[in-house]
Amino acid sequence: MMPTSPPLRVAHDDPAYQAMASAEAAFWATPHPYGLEAIESRFPNDGPVERNANQRFTGDARTRWYEVIPRYGQFRKGLLLGTSALSTESRILETNPLLTLTIADISEGALGRRRETLGARFPGRVRIEVADLNFLDPPSGAYDLVVSASSLHHVTNLESCAYAINRCLAPGGHAFVHDYVGEPRFQFSGVKKRLFELIWDRNMTSDGLRGPGVTWMDDGDLSPFCGRRSDETLAVMRAYLDETELRTRGALVRALQRCTPSGRATPHPLARARRVLRRFSTRITARLTGAPPLSITRRHLDELILVGDCLTDAGILLPSNAFAIYRKRST
Repeated sequence: MMPTSPPLRVAHDDPAYQAMASAEAAFWATPHPYGLEAIESRFPNDGPVERNANQRFTGDARTRWYEVIPRYGQFRKGLLLGTSALSTESRILETNPLLTLTIADISEGALGRRRETLGARFPGRVRIEVADLNFLDPPSGAYDLVVSASSLHHVTNLESCAYAINRCLAPGGHAFVHDYVGEPRFQFSGVKKRLFELIWDRNMTSDGLRGPGVTWMDDGDLSPFCGRRSDETLAVMRAYLDETELRTRGALVRALQRCTPSGRATPHPLARARRVLRRFSTRITARLTGAPPLSITRRHLDELILVGDCLTDAGILLPSNAFAIYRKRST
């Protein structure tokens, strides 16, 4: 049955909300040092974490989630909900050559960078719209494509947003969502933290890198809207649109972004030899949000990926990220 317009969790005219929305827009006025827009030029996008994400989301380690969009049709009118990485947005336009894309975001600064960069590369195909996704109200049936990349976890009025996405899709239209869907405000569950710490301690002490222990970050570095209802995103989208595909990943790898080492280096009789061997091994520098870089061995990373994905698939841990495809619910 076609869903009806849902009640709102936050009101547009609430002074406390208005202050929070202004702070959110200001937060993204310039690229955040550890946001997707800033880090895309500083880190390789073909490392083991990215290849795992591609494999989990598309079935091919070389194919990124947004590169599957053209398989679902020749899209002409699209709506991008929120800004993410310019390379992602560019690739969506490159791989969908008939597409005119409206980019909606709360931050005029972020939109201005798209107007300048994407507008120059794709003249006549990029439209800019200042919009608060908590009060999304696009024209009914206006778009055959809706894309949201790392933006829905900033929405509190999730039900209203999902309803608007379904309403604005043309018959047969598709929505593609790539987002963080883990614990609210990146404050991981006790079970997830303990599993991460067990793997961390064993690998760090056995490799002679550090002593045991990590210090978990609070939410003080996050934007005001970030992750308020992130763990509800998939259930809400499923309630308002027809879900045709859902893939998840990253339960434990994402935790690398939210902790700092607390243990000191532990002397080990083989420490010097291991340091020499490590020169010839692959090391991973995590993409962090507000934390110093963590360097871990490839073996350590592979274990975090494997254990996290297995326990996510078993329903024991919440995933960190998801890629989902939806169709308009018309009846």
